Amino acid sequence: MPAQVRNAGLNDLPAIVAVEEAVWPVGARASSEQFASRLEHFPEGFLVAEAGQRIVAVCTSCLIHYDPGQVDQYTSWSKLTNDGFLFPAEQVADPNAIYIVSNGILPEHRRKGLRELLVGAQIDLSRRLPVDYTVTGAMLPGYDAWCGEHGDIPAREYAFLEREGVPIDPTLRKLGALGLKLPGREHVIPGYYPNQQSRDYGVLLVCKNISRCKQP
Repeated sequence: MPAQVRNAGLNDLPAIVAVEEAVWPVGARASSEQFASRLEHFPEGFLVAEAGQRIVAVCTSCLIHYDPGQVDQYTSWSKLTNDGFLFPAEQVADPNAIYIVSNGILPEHRRKGLRELLVGAQIDLSRRLPVDYTVTGAMLPGYDAWCGEHGDIPAREYAFLEREGVPIDPTLRKLGALGLKLPGREHVIPGYYPNQQSRDYGVLLVCKNISRCKQP
């Protein structure tokens, strides 16, 4: 049965937490309190995917102000998301972007197009609101392994390595295919999120709403 995407409600929280526990290790999981806060502060961006009346995937987002010329203000996931609790809408000055905060897909439901479905729904939301961008922070899960095999190089060099015209990093490759691109080396950020595979580096990926934004 095809999965259906809808907005989450408070009654969904136990199932949402169950997905989180199946996807992320202890220490990297969002709590029920964090999810409840996300639902309170930005319910429009709190999405779940259902298959057979079971929640099998979750994706949350929030409003931010994104300035491509001042990326140094986005120093970490925790700072951008208020430690995963999100900021009240009235505290977000001049919001012009949706930031995808988190996602999780049950292992047995991966490779079924759910990532594409949920990210696409967030991009559609950005156009309906409307805001200028969809932004997400992502890890570089291939970075440490690549350096171990080929020798150390800077993360800002690794993130732009390609093979046959596509990024060698699996996350950059998958999200890039969905329209979330790495605009420049300044969007590769040290200490963005603790992750050994990424050596704690993160990247800010951006999808520009062409109908509203001037071309660079």
